[in-house]
Amino acid sequence: MWETLDERAAEAVRKHLVALRGGAPFLSPDDSSLLDTWLRDGWSGPQIIHALERAADARRKRPQRLPLTLRSARPHLGKAHRGALRTAADRPPEPAAAAHPLAPLAAALRERPADDPRHDQLDALADALLALPVDDPQLLEARAQTLCRDFLLRAWTEMEDWEREERLDDARQSLHAVREVLSAAAFESSAEEVARDQLRQAYPLLSAATIRQLLPKGSAPA
Repeated sequence: MWETLDERAAEAVRKHLVALRGGAPFLSPDDSSLLDTWLRDGWSGPQIIHALERAADARRKRPQRLPLTLRSARPHLGKAHRGALRTAADRPPEPAAAAHPLAPLAAALRERPADDPRHDQLDALADALLALPVDDPQLLEARAQTLCRDFLLRAWTEMEDWEREERLDDARQSLHAVREVLSAAAFESSAEEVARDQLRQAYPLLSAATIRQLLPKGSAPA
């Protein structure tokens, strides 16, 4: 049975939200209803994911008492978000990939330090990005978002237990201001969201904003 475009978009949004915050691998009834409304109103999956990342970035400014939800992304729908690609975007891409919009991103990923523990996976990600078809820019955006999200998900799940726990401990320390007002479960959920966000900050190029930065102008909705 084939999924509809809206069903595929909804699944992509669900996976992206879980990747950002951790926790239960499903949407709440309120989030499910809101997502259905947005898709019916014409918002695309990549646009909603872009807004979710904006919301996640905005939450770094102060400890949060409530988990990241789709409702958190509502103020960010349709707003621009500067990508992380800078000087690499001004350099000529690799000759074999010169016609591909994501070539500057692929080139920048290959330039990561050789001692990065995920250097080989970044090379593989660069190859996968350049293998995406370019005839449909909106589909290109969605598939590129998926590749970047899956890289970050694997980086989290394949992390050594000691490293993950170390990251969670650091996150717990950063949340000391709200510890007394949260239940134990809510506090641990918040710590996981912070720890996942800190991992995402280590790879700032792997964002919806960076992908959109490279799309041909006018090819993706605002």
